Amino acid sequence: MSVYDNLVSILFQLPDGRSLNEYYKNVLLVGKIETTDLQPEVEFPASGLGKYSSYDEVIAVFLPTSQFAIEANAAFNQKSNTQTTSQMQYLMIAKQDDAGTIAQALDRAKGVDGRFAKVVPVSREATDLEAVASWCLTNKRFCDLPVTDVDDVANIVAGGNDYAYGIFSNSATNPIASAVASCATRGYFGGKDGSAQFTQLTGILPETYTGQEISDMNTNNVAYYTNVSPIEGGQTEGFGYNWVIGSRMLGGEFRQRQMIKDYIEKDIGLMALEFFNQKPIYDETGNNLLLTMAQKRFRSYQTYNLVIATTAEQTGFELKVIPIRTGADSIMNTDIDAYNAKKFKLQGYYYDAIVGERVDFLFYVDPTDEQIEQIIGSEE
Repeated sequence: MSVYDNLVSILFQLPDGRSLNEYYKNVLLVGKIETTDLQPEVEFPASGLGKYSSYDEVIAVFLPTSQFAIEANAAFNQKSNTQTTSQMQYLMIAKQDDAGTIAQALDRAKGVDGRFAKVVPVSREATDLEAVASWCLTNKRFCDLPVTDVDDVANIVAGGNDYAYGIFSNSATNPIASAVASCATRGYFGGKDGSAQFTQLTGILPETYTGQEISDMNTNNVAYYTNVSPIEGGQTEGFGYNWVIGSRMLGGEFRQRQMIKDYIEKDIGLMALEFFNQKPIYDETGNNLLLTMAQKRFRSYQTYNLVIATTAEQTGFELKVIPIRTGADSIMNTDIDAYNAKKFKLQGYYYDAIVGERVDFLFYVDPTDEQIEQIIGSEE
């Protein structure tokens, strides 16, 4: 092996990928915490955010009768079944101040530790559900909302919010939303991951609904937990299964497909940071490195059943980088603003593995000034 070989292998050695798994495996509860929720002589963290890896850790702070403890028990109690496996790593709890808003509580929690992908409100009030859904849409986090009245989420449905999922229960204390959130914490959203449809919940009792109630929930994309059996009547539960019915976000998009889009968007952003960590030259050498890294990423999406596998009949994805200075379609000739800012452009499409629809995309690979400073240091 020559000195040249050593230099080349070092120059093009890709850094160890930073995993997004923990981000998607953490669930955050938010709500007002009263002294009656807490164990005697125990104070909630002054930062406004608690972080727990087990139910026992939660009840060391909260009384078991507190709604926070009830929600935590459901979140930590979801077991493996044929449809889903909970792999929740941490349950976070964000305190809403008496004079503060839910958005302020979530902003504060994100500032302390932003490694959570899902939010569950403890409140069942319509205004609180709307506040959480709005914050999640803005911040591109997902929320599982406990719905006790379909009309409470009408505004969320009308607004087309595909980061909000509604799950119905007649009980105002049923921790069903926390259970559902916990079941979508595997880190990837291919196959059964991420889809609440047909999930069997541990410790949650199914409810019975009239045809009209089911119609109303279906119309508003609100999911529900019930026994599904081919035989109607009393004592027929043993012939069926207890299932979550409802695969769409309140805005109408398939839940799993929205999660896949979110994962790919964030993972490509992470790839961009790793790409710039190698201080690429703004020419075709940098372009080729970017293409190599992106192809590696998309092949992993196929492995985890996020993108359709490539076969002799179908190409699951295609990527290309836009030439920087050569050709009529180069960045220099077609996108002078991007050229002056030294932005790389990655273009392509993929076929979603859940519904098989083509998704076209164009990524400008261009980190923020703050991210550049973190990667290569300040120029001062």
